[in-house]
Amino acid sequence: MTTDATRRPRSVTLAVVLLMLGALVAATTATGPQGPATLVLLLLAVCFWFAVRAGRGRRTARTAASGLTAALLVVAAPFALDDPLYGGTTLLVAALLAVPGVVLLYRPAAEAYVRARSGDDDVEYGE
Repeated sequence: MTTDATRRPRSVTLAVVLLMLGALVAATTATGPQGPATLVLLLLAVCFWFAVRAGRGRRTARTAASGLTAALLVVAAPFALDDPLYGGTTLLVAALLAVPGVVLLYRPAAEAYVRARSGDDDVEYGE
């Protein structure tokens, strides 16, 4: 039985989907003919793992998914900018998908969901 506090908000589900799509687009950008395919696929797999865990309300997974998404975009940037035809556009699409996903993970509804899932409803941070 789930209560309203532990029910996953739609914004969290949308955030996970956006993170995964953005990471996938960034990974396809970075795995060109000379790209480090093994590193990028490893980053992509770990990013997917943490995105799913963040969707389940895990605070550390949310932080890790944010950092790994940023790392994947940084790794993809040099390869995307080497492609004069559509590389920059692909990287922009990846960022336009992933960045709102990260932002949605830190919205108040998502924060309340994470607090309810971790059991620290009454804890005040910053005191």
